[in-house]
Amino acid sequence: MSNERVMGFWDHLDELRKRILRSLLFLVAGAVGGFLLADRARDFLMEPFHQSVKGTLSLLSPSDGFVIEIKIALLLGTLIASPFIAWQLYGFIGPALRSKEKKWLFPIAMIATLLFWGGVVFAWQILPAALEFLGSFAEMGIQNLWSLRSYISLVLFLVIAFGVIFQLPLLMGVLMATGLVKSEFFRKNRRYAIVIIFILSALATPTTDMLTMMLMVMPMIVLYEVAIIVGRIIERKRTAA
Repeated sequence: MSNERVMGFWDHLDELRKRILRSLLFLVAGAVGGFLLADRARDFLMEPFHQSVKGTLSLLSPSDGFVIEIKIALLLGTLIASPFIAWQLYGFIGPALRSKEKKWLFPIAMIATLLFWGGVVFAWQILPAALEFLGSFAEMGIQNLWSLRSYISLVLFLVIAFGVIFQLPLLMGVLMATGLVKSEFFRKNRRYAIVIIFILSALATPTTDMLTMMLMVMPMIVLYEVAIIVGRIIERKRTAA
């Protein structure tokens, strides 16, 4: 019996190794494709600056251009490879899931994907207003001479951060749907949640300005309230059933 358990463990470990190697290969292939598209992606990311800020984006060190290309290529590569990596993950954990759990896995994955891209689109829509505000501090004799590397890092951070932030209702919804946490808990601890949201936003924002932090705080608070409402609806349906 013990030998069977040991063999089972090593079989799972070998399967995990194969899945990880395949995922890395998909990621490398995606990064190569991302590198070919990096120039177009960089120009696309620069558009909000040119439309909203009177100034110039500059390379302030010899390695900045290369670092930007690699950063964009890795991000695009991750996006391109993500469906294949997700399939490898499902191939590893799928056999251990029950039929009821598999039934909910696809809807949750679809909702998570929609919420992520919803956050990305939201960040992209508010980006011009944020850049216009940040660029408005250039007065007489002062010019907006921004580092292209810092600008690209800020834009990528915002779109990814909002994509992750928009997962909050899904996380809370899963906790309430499974009965692990009641909606009443989130409602009673609303003030503590808001304080935590402010702290996390202050720690996460790459810049020190209040605007960038508030751009993260306000959607998180709204999503928190939306999740509580959704949780109440789920609990009412469960009680009625």
